[in-house]
Amino acid sequence: MSRRSHFKSVRPVVAAVLGVAVLGLVVSLTPSVVGAPATLEATIADVARRWPHIGHVTPQKLDRFMAARAVVLYDVRTPAEYAVSHLPGAISVDPDMGSAAFLARYGHAVNGKTAVFYCAVGVRSSRLAARVAQGLKARGAVAVDELAGGIFAWHGEARPLVDAKGHTDFVHPYDAAWGRLLARPQLARTAPRS
Repeated sequence: MSRRSHFKSVRPVVAAVLGVAVLGLVVSLTPSVVGAPATLEATIADVARRWPHIGHVTPQKLDRFMAARAVVLYDVRTPAEYAVSHLPGAISVDPDMGSAAFLARYGHAVNGKTAVFYCAVGVRSSRLAARVAQGLKARGAVAVDELAGGIFAWHGEARPLVDAKGHTDFVHPYDAAWGRLLARPQLARTAPRS
């Protein structure tokens, strides 16, 4: 085989390999991510559509509930996310906790109050709230809601957050894809203050 014919036979293989490599690079640099809506507003609308049987409260309304001490807050994020920051008074709960275990452990605190669940943007919290809503209402909860837009919406409005040391301006971005929805991404961090 001559050198020229060898290059002719190798050229399609090289082009295919380079094409796949370039396509992979383009996909990895593309800002839209499958599963992550383009905006926080789109996420809020999607969550409300997917979980229509629970309430979706705005940060403003939750602020009023908190001022009136008429709410029990459940933070449905990982311990690492909670350690970076959380809403004052929020109880950290495992997002994968079963309904019976949740109700046995936390159901006693809701009598006469609104139970509000939140996570980064509302997906994990809505999933858990929907699973336990009936049981919480049977235990006297006035309503079972999720914070529309989650801690990202709360943080975006510069509302108070705390960590183990007190007030903080930081929030955990969950991951790079969802972190794009933060209004103040310069205040994202993945580890608590030391």
